[in-house]
Amino acid sequence: MRRIKFLIYKIFGLKNYLRIVSRTYIRLISLGYGKSQYPEIHYLKSIIQPGFSCIDIGANLGYFSYFLSKYVGKNGKVYAVEPVPLFGEIWKGNVARTNMNNAELLPYALGGEETTVQMGMPLVEGTVHHGMTKVIENNDSSYEQTFEVTMKIPDELFKNIERIDFLKIDVEGYEHNVFANMRQTLAKHHPMIQAELGGKENRKECFAILTELGYKPNILKNGTLQEISLSEIDAHGQDFYFV
Repeated sequence: MRRIKFLIYKIFGLKNYLRIVSRTYIRLISLGYGKSQYPEIHYLKSIIQPGFSCIDIGANLGYFSYFLSKYVGKNGKVYAVEPVPLFGEIWKGNVARTNMNNAELLPYALGGEETTVQMGMPLVEGTVHHGMTKVIENNDSSYEQTFEVTMKIPDELFKNIERIDFLKIDVEGYEHNVFANMRQTLAKHHPMIQAELGGKENRKECFAILTELGYKPNILKNGTLQEISLSEIDAHGQDFYFV
């Protein structure tokens, strides 16, 4: 599979590679494949109700946004936060295929100030790894492609949203910066949160913030959510649900 992706990337170029890969993935998930490899995206159908208002932070190419848009229906709403222009372009094409017209793209990075930042997309074994695109820190130059993007403060960006039922976040270790500047929004709406939390320090800071706001950590196990203690978090993988 890695070699096939490498050939697609080299033959068709970056944009077409991302378009082909993302549409193939969405199609396979829609047909029921990948339940063991991608349980979180299949579990969405169990928790997202028609009329929900959802936020997808780190929307990438629309993998979660597509299914959120389908499940919330025409009376629901999806706010997708994706700062990389190339990803946003492909996101629009993928999510439009739901024919729901209920999803809005917010083309920003999230953090503690209104500024401009650099984001980088790494190359892994000869193929771009778009899912690992992140804010560049410490002048790291080991990226296949970089993007200059606008950063917004989440509490300011979301302050006029009237309802938030569910929030998914995956921003490659930057989650603690987002949550630290999103306290007002979370305290107001108390949405269920699905978070991929890589990095021990990032995870520790996220848990501290969310615990302070009254959230309890859960993991997805055997198709259901199970609450875990704070002492168990490091033994688990990267995906958590906070309720």
